[in-house]
Amino acid sequence: MRAEKLRELSNSPLGNPTRLAIALYLLSRERTTFIELARALKMTPGNLDFHLKALEKAEIVKTYYGFGKRPRKFVELSEKGTEELEKAMRILREVVDGD
Repeated sequence: MRAEKLRELSNSPLGNPTRLAIALYLLSRERTTFIELARALKMTPGNLDFHLKALEKAEIVKTYYGFGKRPRKFVELSEKGTEELEKAMRILREVVDGD
């Protein structure tokens, strides 16, 4: 049963621990900047960009540019991303609880 659940999670875009961490960080925020996210997760910009592209392709996150004193790239969790994150957390709870 656990193996089936973990296989189900591994097929999800959030089956990757780094992508799961990104989604969890974004869950508690309306949005964040690319730089803030990279600093918070201690990731290089190139590595973060790689994972964000995969999450964008799966429609888990949205990125866009905003302007102030200088252009900034913003990142936010999409509605689909919230649903996928809830699903991933439910699977992890089932694995841990042994259901």
